[in-house]
Amino acid sequence: MLEWIIVGGGIQGMTMAAFLLKSGKTTVDQLAIVDRNEEPLARWKQCTEVISMPYLRSPSVHHLDVNPFSLQKYVEKADWKNNFYGQYKRPSLKSFNEHCVHLADDLTIKQAWVQGEVISACKTGQGWEIQLQNKRRLESQKLVISIGIGEQPHWPEWARQFKQEHGGPVYHIFDENIPELTQL
Repeated sequence: MLEWIIVGGGIQGMTMAAFLLKSGKTTVDQLAIVDRNEEPLARWKQCTEVISMPYLRSPSVHHLDVNPFSLQKYVEKADWKNNFYGQYKRPSLKSFNEHCVHLADDLTIKQAWVQGEVISACKTGQGWEIQLQNKRRLESQKLVISIGIGEQPHWPEWARQFKQEHGGPVYHIFDENIPELTQL
């Protein structure tokens, strides 16, 4: 039985994993991060690429690591120029993503990565059991559900009706097959 299972390997799931590992709450061999994608932050990267985001909206202290200045130190060490924008030091998407990869590598997150889709979670006497779509089961003492809204896009009735009546390229911002906005 594992100590922790985190369902979702996006921004919030990875932030939780970094906190648990860096604060000594668990070790990578006692952690499973379950996500349907092959790697951490896959949906984040896809969505931010679609909208051609050059800089994040958040300041540089908002990132996955527990040290608020970790991203700034990472960029300074790499000696990159023009990687922060404005008085709040909004990081470039490129530097943010590279910092995330560096952190995941440093914490050996891929050892805890389980690619799959959770179809159920049940409370047991000792903790939690989750079942994946491929029938694999995992057990842990603690469970974190960290799925984003992008996993369940909501189409208002008028939008569904419009798409049905007019066909053609009508997309939800969280569609997995949406082309880059510059191509529309």
